[in-house]
Amino acid sequence: MKKAVEAVLISMAVLTAIYASAVVYANVNSNYSNYDEVLYAANRYESETPPAHWYTTEQLGIVGVTEYVGYSWIHISVDPEKEPFPLQRELPIFIYKDKFYQVSPLWATPSLIESVIQWQVPVGGALGAGWVVLTGVVAIKWRKPV
Repeated sequence: MKKAVEAVLISMAVLTAIYASAVVYANVNSNYSNYDEVLYAANRYESETPPAHWYTTEQLGIVGVTEYVGYSWIHISVDPEKEPFPLQRELPIFIYKDKFYQVSPLWATPSLIESVIQWQVPVGGALGAGWVVLTGVVAIKWRKPV
């Protein structure tokens, strides 16, 4: 039994290290190689009527756009030297591919790889549960009788 617990402990440690490495790698590596740009989020502008005042991407200094399939928001990469005013304070509405978007007041984070997004919570939860069970088994198995 002691060998089985040791094998499970080593397996859990290896799986946890692989999981942590994958999540860190996905969060650190983004599609943006030029860190002189600022990354903002923009949400789809949902309204029955078009906005009264809107901008083009060029007017706001937007130099790159990352779209996500199935989502109503995008990441916009802005050149700080071309940014006409603080976008997150003014929250301008702009047009991109015949759709209106509004800059979000919240900061954007670079996207995770889709497969990591899909499995991050279930795998992390399973590893956490495994550690709890393993710790309980070890504590019960090796505690000294009173």
